[in-house]
Amino acid sequence: MKKKYFAAVCKAFYLLFLMVGSNLFKSQMKGSSEIKIAYGLGTTTDFINAFSSIFTLGYGPYEKRNSGAFILGYNYTIQDKWVIGTDFLYQQITREYPDHVLQKSHNYTVAVKSDYNYISKPKFRMYSGVGLGLTMEKSRNPSESISHFNFHLTGLGIRLGGRLGVNAEVGFGYKGIGNVGFAYSL
Repeated sequence: MKKKYFAAVCKAFYLLFLMVGSNLFKSQMKGSSEIKIAYGLGTTTDFINAFSSIFTLGYGPYEKRNSGAFILGYNYTIQDKWVIGTDFLYQQITREYPDHVLQKSHNYTVAVKSDYNYISKPKFRMYSGVGLGLTMEKSRNPSESISHFNFHLTGLGIRLGGRLGVNAEVGFGYKGIGNVGFAYSL
């Protein structure tokens, strides 16, 4: 009788511990934030440049150098699986015109974004998301300043690690077809 009673009490405490522990973990996820640093290739700016070269039949500028996209992001978890945040990107592109004049442009993108975590474990997250922003292109020789709206669709994103982790995303938009980087939870 004592063994059955003791086993029942132990099971009840174990279940209570699991329920309270999981609720505490969920409440820690909500309200958490992180900073991301990443590098991406194949941005929408790259696609715009490629299509403009095709449509000018080779008489327009062609891309000579491309730095890729350097990404700095901030994420804040507002619900257990719903994240909002901002992205800041920098990309430098050098174009050469048919008369051998070089044009170096500095592209800055500022965007807001939202991600949804399909899987949200302590050391593994899998998510998709969308971002909307503004890209400003500044260049000299000739001096130009162009702005346009931009977007990013993250088809699949993965984050591995605890407080300091690595992340990788596949999608299309201002962060590129693919980007990889580091994330640090604050």
